[in-house]
Amino acid sequence: MITQSTHFYVRIKPDLKKAFDDFFPHMSTHYITTAKLFDKSKRYPVLAVEKVTVFTKESNEVESARFLIPTENGNFVWIQAELFEFAGFSCDEESQEE
Repeated sequence: MITQSTHFYVRIKPDLKKAFDDFFPHMSTHYITTAKLFDKSKRYPVLAVEKVTVFTKESNEVESARFLIPTENGNFVWIQAELFEFAGFSCDEESQEE
């Protein structure tokens, strides 16, 4: 079996409060703070995707994902996927406009 993958790009969602409210109470407010490491006008390559299980206050399980993304300060961070929106593939010329 041959598997091929390509990286894709994401942007921080324009309304982080709505992103938090949509996924609340499953997402930590810490992720909202971490999202400030990203410029809302830029695209970021997703270098890896990790499946995660989040436990709610009621001990229920919610399936989610985290992205490994380079930050503006030159570090890498695993961050909740729900804070981002899809911004194209590397081969999408139109989506590379900034």
